[in-house]
Amino acid sequence: MKEDNIMKMYMVTHKAVDFIPKGRIPIFVGNGENTQGYISDNSGDNISNKNKNYCELTALYWIWKNSSSSDSVAIEHYRRFFMDPQKIFPTIISQEKINKLVSDGKVVVPMQRKWAISIGEHYKREHSTKDFNNVHKIIMEEFPDYIEDFDFVMNGDKAHMYNMAALSKDLFDNYCGWLFKILFELEKITDLSRRSPYQQRAYGFLSERLFNVWLHHNIDDKDIVQLPVYILSNTKIKTILSNLKNRMVRRREYVPKKTNVGLKQ
Repeated sequence: MKEDNIMKMYMVTHKAVDFIPKGRIPIFVGNGENTQGYISDNSGDNISNKNKNYCELTALYWIWKNSSSSDSVAIEHYRRFFMDPQKIFPTIISQEKINKLVSDGKVVVPMQRKWAISIGEHYKREHSTKDFNNVHKIIMEEFPDYIEDFDFVMNGDKAHMYNMAALSKDLFDNYCGWLFKILFELEKITDLSRRSPYQQRAYGFLSERLFNVWLHHNIDDKDIVQLPVYILSNTKIKTILSNLKNRMVRRREYVPKKTNVGLKQ
């Protein structure tokens, strides 16, 4: 039964947290101890055992398969939240405000981040060219109408990151059906066992880029709302200063000198 169009805002976490903004529902991922009794991604229809490779996507999969009581959903993280652009002082946006945006047919995403090189080239330098090429091939075979969108995004230098979004549940389900088809096909032909723990998070990294492909294909620019991201730091003053910067500056990402750390294929 739908809950009068009240958005469900999920906060993905792998540990107990001291701060949960109003309206957020913690969802626990990974194999840690869920001491607070949060909703867990290892219940119902789930891929919780894939968390080390899929990162927060195990929460997205759980929401896709098990959450149906609301017309819209939002995905945030235990230390990253959407910021209210109308507030002078950095403030996490309220459930009511973001629900209103989505109820008007919008998709809410983080502000675009800009790279010094193309998104595709950055991925191939920092992660795996083989994975990148395999994803291209899978899209050609499974979703050929998306290939122009893939090329457009990967040849560009801007993207929405963090796997954060707020959107209707219908659109969310559409995205998940598309995304997990691609990633499950890639998983069949990919060996992550020789990679470092960081590089074993391959499907999480890829999904950040693929979300932009899906967005470009399905959502008109006029229906995309970009919000700054409120990031919790380890001290109050750092949180304030970093979020003042986040609200005002669109970051430019540069390629580190050391690339493909821990990548064996």
